[in-house]
Amino acid sequence: MATEERKLVELADDSCEREAKGEGWRLVEFYSQWCPHCRAFRPTLERVASEYTGPVGFYAADVEHCREAAERLGIMSIPTLVLLRDGEQVEMHVGGMGASELVEWLKEKTGD
Repeated sequence: MATEERKLVELADDSCEREAKGEGWRLVEFYSQWCPHCRAFRPTLERVASEYTGPVGFYAADVEHCREAAERLGIMSIPTLVLLRDGEQVEMHVGGMGASELVEWLKEKTGD
């Protein structure tokens, strides 16, 4: 059986709230194109999204386009990672982190 390639899914205006409220584990990065810290962290997030074997879907939401979701989740700084389970916020991390740190953080929070 072939395995599905995992990737970071960019959320559009109409999909932000729907995806943030979806079933299962979801990691949403809130960012902006103009943010240098967000741009520096993106390759790390993309790498982890493609290699992580746990139960988490990876999403990216530009705060300029996903204002409702950002406001509902209390996003005050970017980049911010929000870990959701079945639409409910489990954890929030402000700022980037290294790939191994992100993987350990996800394992710890999801019990994987």
